[in-house]
Amino acid sequence: MNRKNILIVDRDKDFMLELREALLPYGGTYQTAFAASVDKAREILSRFTVHLVLANVQLSGESGIELLLHVRRWHADTHVVLYSSELTEELRRSAYHSGVAAIIEYPFKIEELLRLLTTIFARESGSAFFESVHLADLLQLIGMGHHSADVVVSAGNQRGIIRIRRGNLIEAEASEKRGVEAVTEMLSWNSPAIRTCRAASGLAVIGKAVPLHDVLMQAVARLDENKPSPKKLPKS
Repeated sequence: MNRKNILIVDRDKDFMLELREALLPYGGTYQTAFAASVDKAREILSRFTVHLVLANVQLSGESGIELLLHVRRWHADTHVVLYSSELTEELRRSAYHSGVAAIIEYPFKIEELLRLLTTIFARESGSAFFESVHLADLLQLIGMGHHSADVVVSAGNQRGIIRIRRGNLIEAEASEKRGVEAVTEMLSWNSPAIRTCRAASGLAVIGKAVPLHDVLMQAVARLDENKPSPKKLPKS
């Protein structure tokens, strides 16, 4: 496993210092950064590659759930682990429906956290990167096979996510667009990097699940509509 960048978000500075000391012996595996607020966390996420966010649910101003939603929207391939001293069943449901990798009870032991990190990053062995496959072709194969997957698409500073369950599109987002418009947007990107991940369990379906084949057909049709008309040669 390559060295992973972990962002820890908590308003308790003493706890963050304690956690940093506990993780120092594992510096060859994990590199840590810290933020005391959601705004600072967003700034770090926008400037650096962060593989996992570890955040307290109870934060100043905004909650860890709101930070989770921001990460899922703008940094889809970043894992999020939340912790709370008031771990209710309602909180668990809300977190898992929002795409959290795990939620644990605070206080926790460093050994528990290390086991969890190992488990989360080990799952990435089930991921696949595609450099030469066209996004439309990949989506067609997933839809025809009725597979489930999360497809992460990136091109420069542009990032998008397509969540597919049993060949149906349940969520897509890119450049502040959703659904078919988001898929259309991603299909228009030039030579994007594509990664498929194992489908996250417990994800709530937003709106109606639509067959991926239908979505792809609509997206391709929209792309054709938006293509500029070829210039006519001047008459001789």
